[in-house]
Amino acid sequence: MACRIFIENPPPFKQAPRGEGRALVDVPIEEGVETVRHYLDLRVRVAGLHHSDLDRYEVKRRGGITPSERYDSFDYVHVLKRNLHSFFGLLVPHRVVVYETPEAQEPGFRGLVEAGITSVVLVGKPYNVPPEGSFYRTTVEDMLTYLRVRVPALANNLGVIGIHVRQGEPERIANKFEAAGGELRVMGQFMDDADAMIAFMDRLAQEFERRNLELSGVEWNVGLAIFALKKEAFYATLLRQDSLACEDRFQGLESVEARIAESVRMNLEFAERVREKGEQVGLDIGFSIQPLIERRPDGSLHPAIYGAAELAKALERRFS
Repeated sequence: MACRIFIENPPPFKQAPRGEGRALVDVPIEEGVETVRHYLDLRVRVAGLHHSDLDRYEVKRRGGITPSERYDSFDYVHVLKRNLHSFFGLLVPHRVVVYETPEAQEPGFRGLVEAGITSVVLVGKPYNVPPEGSFYRTTVEDMLTYLRVRVPALANNLGVIGIHVRQGEPERIANKFEAAGGELRVMGQFMDDADAMIAFMDRLAQEFERRNLELSGVEWNVGLAIFALKKEAFYATLLRQDSLACEDRFQGLESVEARIAESVRMNLEFAERVREKGEQVGLDIGFSIQPLIERRPDGSLHPAIYGAAELAKALERRFS
């Protein structure tokens, strides 16, 4: 079985601190194109790239600060499509869909199809109660059904985010699978422990069996992060945790290079265990490599980019 690998490549920030004084400067959207071209120059073979959409309400509520603004994920993927003439993989933009009605969002999705972009990942509500200053106007399930009917060119390439440690996640995935019409791509949150993901896969298989659904219709791309920074709290916050289960593996590793090398080793171990479990339960397992940081303060490429490329090549050697 071929090894399916995606790399997460978020849209660039519109402004970023650069130089010795860390002053905010305008960043062109083309900086993201340069990043992607670097992956291609490194001869990384991937099924596609996926491009996260920042939920500003969630970030502000979680961190207590107004986040820096990134370029719109749909605008970004259009720029990539126009500029990456030699790239034949998938471009998969994410879209937070819960703050507008399906009807209001339909033109944006139709614009993707007109540009030849036919894969999307829908992102839902971060909390049961809307963050202050916002209103929920639809759900991921309703949007999946709406797009399947109204924009049929997307019907076989609809995706969602999967958070394997979230309570009730097997039921959520099953609901979204049904709303999508029996085919669903999942971009998984990155792992800091393989045991939790393996336990989740058992629960997911049981839920699909209980509801007489075909688990083979789910494509789950397991998140594998490059833990390049010494600040473990940064990564724990992204997982909504106080600490990382894998912290011990990085103790005493002072250099970025050492942390990246350990990230590659650890994720290969995770990948082997999860892939084996997927074969046991009948779940199609691929991988979503997430560098999580792409640029240094001076604007140069961060070594995490090279770590992501190294991991992609190691996964291909191991599973292809």
